[in-house]
Amino acid sequence: MQSHQNNLPPELERYLALCERVHQRMIREGTWPWKDDPDSTDGQDLVESEDNPTDI
Repeated sequence: MQSHQNNLPPELERYLALCERVHQRMIREGTWPWKDDPDSTDGQDLVESEDNPTDI
């Protein structure tokens, strides 16, 4: 991830870098939840936030 010119806090820079790495890995591995239907609202395609790990 490129450094931003708008003086973001370092914590936010690290968070955005983490998000980018996770996104790229999911795309690369084919595990992106909405890869087959970007407009899907089918219940099995949704991600429940309470099931997300907090120790990433």
